[in-house]
This record gives sequence, structure tokens and C-alpha cells, in this order.
Amino acid sequence: MSKEKIIHAAIEVFSENGYHRASMDEIALRAQVAKGTLYYNFPSKSQLFKTVVKAGFEDIMRRTEADLNAPLPLEEMIFRIIRHHLDLFLESRHFAHIVFNEISNGIEQDVLDELKQLRREHLNFLAKILEEGKCEQNLLRDLDANLAAASIVGTMESACNYYLSHQDEYSRQDLEHFIFTVITKGLFISID
Repeated sequence: MSKEKIIHAAIEVFSENGYHRASMDEIALRAQVAKGTLYYNFPSKSQLFKTVVKAGFEDIMRRTEADLNAPLPLEEMIFRIIRHHLDLFLESRHFAHIVFNEISNGIEQDVLDELKQLRREHLNFLAKILEEGKCEQNLLRDLDANLAAASIVGTMESACNYYLSHQDEYSRQDLEHFIFTVITKGLFISID
């Protein structure tokens, strides 16, 4: 329970203050745990930050994998991938802020390398789905699956970042539809 409270508090503090201005003291205070408990669970701020980001990306992959175990048309798979990313970014705005603004902001190199590797694994996961759709269902253009996966994630992150500061102009459904249309019109050979 303490670990979850610490992670939740860390997400808020990193989001509000940025990685460098965030302090372990403030995280412990916000989590309502003793500093000893904080350092027992996370020996450094960089390790705590890595845990926060890793947990978010793993949540996306876990949700997507669970959803895609059933045989689904590729269009539905892509829609669900989009929905899971939007769920994470929009329901956890503090996490979204960290992803958009803090991941490469002067973090220790070893932690940054681990986060980059986690991001690569996430992109590889998406690329595999696209590659299978291209080969098995013959629905996708002959595009590099890795570049397509990176483009999908980049499109979602940029659109979410914009949406978070313009929520009075668009609904969540507008955002989902827009991203789905942009992505599928670029990927699919023909779509009705």
C-alpha cells in the first residue's frame, strides 16, 4: 500500500515540479510516509522516476495485450490501441505531463537509457501488431512497421497534449475519431 501511495504522489510531484525541482521530501510528505519508507522502496529519485514511467507504459501494453488476445479485425485492434493510450494519457494527466515534458529532461543517463529501452519495447510491440496485419490480413500499405508505430505513438502524444489544453473545444470522442482517421487513412490501402 505504501508503495502505491508513493508512486501516486511521485506522479503528481514530478508533473507539477519537473524532475529536477521535485524532491524526495515533498514526495514523502505528499504520500504521507516516512522518508525512511520512501528510501526503502526507492533508493533514489531517478529510480522512483523510472518506476513511475515504466509502470505507465507497462499498463498500456498490458491493457492492449489483454484486449488483443481475441481475434479482432486490424481496424478494431488499432482503435483499441488508440483508446488505451488515450485512457492513460487523459485519465492520468500528471503521467501524461511527465511523458510529454520530463522523459528526456536531464535525467541520469542510466535511467534515461532504461526508459528509452522501454519505449523501444513498446514501439516494437506496436510494430509487431502492424506487421502481422500487413502480412496476414493484407490490409496495410507496404510501410516500415517500426516507423509506423513511432508515428502512431507520436500522433497520439501530440494530439493528447493539444487536447489537454483545449478540452473546451473538443470531446473525447472527437479526439478518438480524429486520431483513428489520421492513422488509418495513412496505413490502410483502402478503408470505407
